[in-house]
Amino acid sequence: MIITFLVIGVILSTTASFVFGVPQLMPILGAAVPYPIFFLRVRRQQYKSAFWWMLLWGVLQSIAVIIATAISPETAAKVILRGQSYTTEMLHWIRTGEGTEGSLGSFLPDHLLYYGIFCILCVVTLSSMALIFGTWMLNYMNFYVTELVKVSTKPWLAAILGWYPWSILRIIGFIATGVALAALGLNLVTRIRGEVPKSPFPKTYMLIGIGFVIADIVVKAVLAPIWQKLLLSALS
Repeated sequence: MIITFLVIGVILSTTASFVFGVPQLMPILGAAVPYPIFFLRVRRQQYKSAFWWMLLWGVLQSIAVIIATAISPETAAKVILRGQSYTTEMLHWIRTGEGTEGSLGSFLPDHLLYYGIFCILCVVTLSSMALIFGTWMLNYMNFYVTELVKVSTKPWLAAILGWYPWSILRIIGFIATGVALAALGLNLVTRIRGEVPKSPFPKTYMLIGIGFVIADIVVKAVLAPIWQKLLLSALS
């Protein structure tokens, strides 16, 4: 039942985003699909279920955006915020080796800033705005992957390499963090009401989230130069 809801929801939200053509609307519609499921699971302390459903939604959302971008690239360029600029930035890095991707000192501040914003939004909005923020990042990454495959001389290799391993680690880290901090936000709301929280803070998921975000940084610092050369071979 939930799988069917997510599949239909992802298809409808992506289609509506392309039809309406309002860039700011796309991450909101995308995030609106899984949030009720996520929130209900966290509220019931079903943290494992919340984590895995969100991970499945991330896969479905990626597939939908990739297909939609492949079918209608011009519309995708208009409605996916930062899609074109991120693609231009990544293709320049692949072709020249220049850019923030291959330099720890350059990408680390942005990584920490994004994670900090995400954490604050998780607590303050019970992960609702954080999910919109994450959907925005997920969408422009998938736009880039689609464009990368399209301009590559070896599209099969570009398809395999397009989603960076460190980006996958980051998504897992953000989802686990979202679960933990949404629970923390609910506990804070309970205390504001003058009641005692019924559930303890799920620190295991917070530690998992932080661990994967750190792994994202380490893996990116080590693999990015290697990945750039592999992607260059796919382009040329």
